[in-house]
Amino acid sequence: MLILRIKQAETALADGRLDEAFEIIRSEHIRRHYRGQKLISQLSQAFAKRGRENFEAERLQDALADCSKAEKLAGNTDEVAALRSDICSRMEQKRLQDKHNSLNLAQAKRNIQAGWISAGEKILENADENDSQANAVFQQANFARMQIDEVITKVENALKNNNLENAIDIIRHTDIIDNKNEKVIEMVFRIKNSSIEKIKTDINNGRVDLARSLLEKISPIANGTSDISELGLVLNYCQKASAHLAAGNPRQAAALLKKVKVICPNASWINSVTEQSLKAADMLDELAASPLGLDCDMGFQPMFARTGSPCHEKRVVSHDEPTSPGVPNRFSNNTQKDFSLSSRFVMQVDGVGSFLVLRDNKVTVGPVSSSVQPLVGLMADPNLPVATIERIEDDYFIRSSSPIKVNDTTVTDKLLVDGDRIALSSRCSMKFHIPSPASTTAVIQLSGSRLGRADIREVILMGRDILIGQTRGHHITTQSLDETITMYAQNGKLLCKTRQKVLVNDSPISSNKGIPVDKQVRIGQISFVITKIKAT
Repeated sequence: MLILRIKQAETALADGRLDEAFEIIRSEHIRRHYRGQKLISQLSQAFAKRGRENFEAERLQDALADCSKAEKLAGNTDEVAALRSDICSRMEQKRLQDKHNSLNLAQAKRNIQAGWISAGEKILENADENDSQANAVFQQANFARMQIDEVITKVENALKNNNLENAIDIIRHTDIIDNKNEKVIEMVFRIKNSSIEKIKTDINNGRVDLARSLLEKISPIANGTSDISELGLVLNYCQKASAHLAAGNPRQAAALLKKVKVICPNASWINSVTEQSLKAADMLDELAASPLGLDCDMGFQPMFARTGSPCHEKRVVSHDEPTSPGVPNRFSNNTQKDFSLSSRFVMQVDGVGSFLVLRDNKVTVGPVSSSVQPLVGLMADPNLPVATIERIEDDYFIRSSSPIKVNDTTVTDKLLVDGDRIALSSRCSMKFHIPSPASTTAVIQLSGSRLGRADIREVILMGRDILIGQTRGHHITTQSLDETITMYAQNGKLLCKTRQKVLVNDSPISSNKGIPVDKQVRIGQISFVITKIKAT
């Protein structure tokens, strides 16, 4: 029986069935037989020879397997040792080459995505034509080039037709805003300059509404440029002046309009409006000093009383009081409560998320369990400092009695700008944003920290308004809108500026009634609920 097994192994070896012969000869009885020992030597040489052939053919795993079998049969002979050394060296070279190719692929992709398409292709010019990954990157480069050419053609056609807003929309709905392609850079530069000139022209012609609309559209593309920031400041002054006029403070409005005149000297309408505002202020002062002003002493509020004046603060007529004897007021106490605007509330937008909205000019941020109770209480180490973010005019400042970090720099007092990274500790961080230069509202993104309510990931520091729309220039972004919805505070209510109907519990409400709390509000394709937060 033993001789038969040896003959089977010899036959398998002769026929080149080395693996079959290896399995047969593994028997200890065969290995002790003198014919078996001779067969082992022959089979080891055959494995070493086949291993060398596999090595030359770049079949390194097969070569390594043959080398291992030869070593098991005859030990680490010179031939086997040389083969193993060559295989290991080649595998290490291949590993380094694969790593180099992976780095080249990643770098080429980054260049193509950034708009350096030719540079990305240059990196892979020596790639194997059968490399599927490199071929996929080349296809990506061709697609990117086609996309850029198509966008440039559409934008140029829009500009030729003097349709600047359509050109901006085309750019905003693509991913090429930050593209480094020369044609894209030149095209975006043209759109920025055209938009700036159009905004200046609208302001000079007194069409502040058109200027603001265009500024909101161009901001995601041109945000951060000095001209856009300056125009945003102008429109902020105009909006503040309008609010002062609505509140009966024409003298403050005139002071702001003088600032606008410095920046926009060609806006001739500012002179007349400033003059009219000053005249109105003088007339109001005269009326306040007239016999009618004596009504203030009797508890009545004169129509010409300005916000913040003694007459205005003396007595505010309640909605619960009758308008005339025997005629009840049409506003009930519950209705007034539903529509009154709280300084702190949560806005939960379906399909988008929940937002903590704070209207306070000074907001404290820190651990919820701190000895000093912060407005924005974070789930963090109670020993961390409590920082104060304060809005002064159009600027935001952060202050802390203990050192904190802003952009990895230790500070205790700093003017905040868009994109600043604030860290109370290495595990408690957040990001500060001012999405629109035309708005004084800021957003705090809780990137490395969280509130007690895990669904709230952003805190909105509301100035005059909250912008809801599709782009990064809005405080709340959603792809469900084709227009910008503006939420703003006026007369103690949260009002909404939109072209669409505002539905509360599926029933339309008038534009001046205000957004109620604790009720489902729908505007177009979005719906939300506003919930008050009690002040602590």
